[in-house]
Amino acid sequence: MFRAGDYVAILKALEIEPTYIELRKPWQNLIEAQCKVQLRLADFQFEHAQTFEESQTRPAAFVETFNTTWHWAHQERADKRRTPDEVVGWVRGRPVDLEHLRRLFGQGQLLRTVNLYGFISIQRFPIYAEAGLSRQRVSIWIAEGQLHIAYRETLLAQYRCTYDRRQHRLREVSQPTLSQTVFASPQLELIELDDAQWIKVQQRSWSQRTPQQTSRGEQLLFAGFEYQS
Repeated sequence: MFRAGDYVAILKALEIEPTYIELRKPWQNLIEAQCKVQLRLADFQFEHAQTFEESQTRPAAFVETFNTTWHWAHQERADKRRTPDEVVGWVRGRPVDLEHLRRLFGQGQLLRTVNLYGFISIQRFPIYAEAGLSRQRVSIWIAEGQLHIAYRETLLAQYRCTYDRRQHRLREVSQPTLSQTVFASPQLELIELDDAQWIKVQQRSWSQRTPQQTSRGEQLLFAGFEYQS
C-alpha cells in the first residue's frame, strides 16, 4: 500500500532528512555496514547455534565484538578512532511517540488471524501464511508490489502483488516465497505436495453476497395438549 512518495511523507512527518553515503564508504552508515556482518553471521554464528535462544544471543555477541574491534577501514583516521563504535557510536536517535508511529505506518499494515490450515484472508484472496500459527494474529504489509506476512517481526512469507490504490483492492497475488522459521508446524503431511501441487494463493470472485433467508419454524404442540379458542 506504500509508494515511494509515501515513504518521503513519513520521513518528513518524523523530521528525518535522508542523506546518502559516499561510494565505497559503507562505514558512513552503521546499518549499511551491518549488511556484511549479517553474511558472516549466516555462515558461522547461526550455523553453530544449537537452540533458538542461542541463535539470538550468539549473533548479538558477534555484533558487539564487531563494533568494538579495530576495523581496517579506520586505520588511517586522523582522530584515532579505529572501531565502528568509536566512529558512529555517538549517533543516537530521538524518541518518537508510539501512537504517532502507528498513525504513520498504520495505513500500510493489516492484521489477520491464521485459520486451521495456515491461511489468512485478504479481501477475495486466501493466502498461505503458516500452518504452525493457527489462530494467531499476523501482520501484513503491502509496499512496492510486495506483500509481506510476518509474526513477531519474523517474516513468514512474501508474495508479488498488484494493488489498486484508487479502489483499495488487491488485483493479483502470485510468486509465493515461504521462509523457514521456528514457527513451522511439527505435524507431518500425509501426502507431500510439490510447489506445483501446493496452491498457496486462491482467488474468489467479487460477486455480491446474498443475505441468507431464515424461515421461522412452526411450533409443534406437546402431546395431549390443544389450544382452546
